[in-house]
Amino acid sequence: MMEGYIKLSRKFFSNDMWNEARTFSSCEAWLDLIQSARFEATPRMESIGGREVSYTRGQYPASIRFLSKRWKWSERKVRTFLAFLRRENMITLSKEQGMNVITLVKYNEYNGSESDTACDTSNDTMSGTNIIQEINNLRMQVTQLMTQVATQQVTHPAKEPEKRHTGDTKQIKEKNIIKETTTNVVAKKDAAKAATLSRKESFYQSLVPYVGQYPKEMIRAFFDYWSELNKSETKMRYELEKTWELPRRLATWASREKVPSKTDVGIVLKDNSPEKYKKGW
Repeated sequence: MMEGYIKLSRKFFSNDMWNEARTFSSCEAWLDLIQSARFEATPRMESIGGREVSYTRGQYPASIRFLSKRWKWSERKVRTFLAFLRRENMITLSKEQGMNVITLVKYNEYNGSESDTACDTSNDTMSGTNIIQEINNLRMQVTQLMTQVATQQVTHPAKEPEKRHTGDTKQIKEKNIIKETTTNVVAKKDAAKAATLSRKESFYQSLVPYVGQYPKEMIRAFFDYWSELNKSETKMRYELEKTWELPRRLATWASREKVPSKTDVGIVLKDNSPEKYKKGW
C-alpha cells in the first residue's frame, strides 16, 4: 500500500535503537537530515568551526567531514549521496557562508509549518475541550427542560372565589379545565423535547471516539446534518433511517466529501520503501 502517511515522533531519535553505533544506510542518512534540520521558522545564528553561520527552518549547516563521522561513511560517499539528493531535487546546497548549508526542498511536507504545529498541538486539546463543552451544553439544556417539566407538573390549587351563582361556578371550572389541559400539553411537549435532547447528547458522545480518525470539522458537519430534528422535534434525521451503522456512515461521508488524511506533529513520511529514492520525494 503506497498511500497515507507514517507518523514518526521526534522522540524516536533519542531512542537507544536510533543512537546505536552503526554505519548509516542511505535511508537513515536521509531521515537524519530531516530530523536535524531547524524546525523553528525564526533564523538562528550559530558559531560553527570559527564561522558565524545563519540558518532557518528546513536548513542544516553541516560539513562533509562532520556528516562522514556522524554516518560512519567515507567523505566521498557523503558527497555522492548529497549530489544524488540534489539531482532528485530533494535538497539544495549553499556554501556562501563558508560552510555547507543544506536546505530540504519539501521540508514543510515532512513537518508542517510552525503555525500548523502550534495549531495541531493545541487542536487535539481544543477539539476535546470543544466536544466536552458541547456535551455540557446539551446536558444543561436537558436539565433545564426537565426542571421546567417538573415545575409545570406540580399543581398549586388556586383559591376559588366566593360562589355567587351557578353560572360563575361553571365558568370557573371551564377555565380551570382549559388551563390544566394547556399545561399538560406544554408539559408533554417539553418532556418530549427534553428526551430528544438527551438522545442528541448520546448521539454526540458516540461520535467522540472518531475525532482522531476524521477531522473535527467533518464530525461537526456530520453531527449537524444527522441530528436535525423533524417538524414535531421528536426524532432526529438519523432515527428515521431504516438501518444505522455509524462507522459505515462516517466512512461514506468522508469518501463523498473527499476528506484528506489527518496528519500529526512530527516527521511525516509518505513512503519508507527503498524504491522511493528512484521516485524523488
